[in-house]
Amino acid sequence: MAKEAEEVLEVMIQRGVDPDVVTYNTLMDGYCLQGRMDEAIRVFNTMVDRGLQPNVHSYNILINGYCKKMKMDEAMDLFREMPQRGLKPNNGTFNTILQGFFRSSRCSAAQELFNEMQAVGKIPDSQTYAILLDGLCKNGRVVEAYSLFQLMERSNLHLDIVMYSILINGFCKVKKLDTAKALFNNLSSKGLHPNVKTYTMMIQGLCEEGLLDEAKELFVKMEENGCLPNDATYNIVIQGFLGQQKCHEALYSDVLVKLLDGPRNSHLYMMAENFACFQIHFLLFNCPVADITLDLVTFL
Repeated sequence: MAKEAEEVLEVMIQRGVDPDVVTYNTLMDGYCLQGRMDEAIRVFNTMVDRGLQPNVHSYNILINGYCKKMKMDEAMDLFREMPQRGLKPNNGTFNTILQGFFRSSRCSAAQELFNEMQAVGKIPDSQTYAILLDGLCKNGRVVEAYSLFQLMERSNLHLDIVMYSILINGFCKVKKLDTAKALFNNLSSKGLHPNVKTYTMMIQGLCEEGLLDEAKELFVKMEENGCLPNDATYNIVIQGFLGQQKCHEALYSDVLVKLLDGPRNSHLYMMAENFACFQIHFLLFNCPVADITLDLVTFL
């Protein structure tokens, strides 16, 4: 599609209609979305050659393209070039590069950029802090993430459910379930309500630690609080039982029965049906036949 758009651009020029920066930005963005950075840079250079001044959005498009491909040196070259054209990076610029550094596991570089952001007078927004928390957690630096979180609390910064969810998931991943549960249980006192992602993360943490009764209780509480589970939630609960070789619990799981009682043409019903088939196979080959023969007949 980007190639066709460029052909339209050529027709415009031939007919004496001068494309503006917005037009070139749109074309660059198309190439970046396709991962074709050489083409995006070529369009950028064409824009400059035609006497147009790139704006902050022009640079943000290219920087985002390089960050997604984890080409951070190229992204930083563009970042350093911006002041030379009289442009000041905005929060979007900083946030994009921060995310790129974390995805590339360059946490120290991200910290340096965050410090630079504050030094030039840019006030980090909620997205900035979410990126920092998420990046640190995903790179196994959960203690640092928690220190940042506590600093934000002391500074009376707004901590939303997204930030809590990031930290809860981070602690679950490093098997620090007590801390994850403490954060989760503290949500109501902060006036926050867990969303489906928060519940699913916590349930997964419990399942992975073999705390299936607690996971099931939380699943029930989730529905009682008006938060409907999604397919990921159902997957995690059923896999939790299977992972612990809880054959009968998996087969008669309230979760599975509830799914199979739903509309037959729904995505969740088909998922449950597949699980039921898998579980029967699992039972046949992993549990004593004497224990399951009657169960399977009843279930079927």
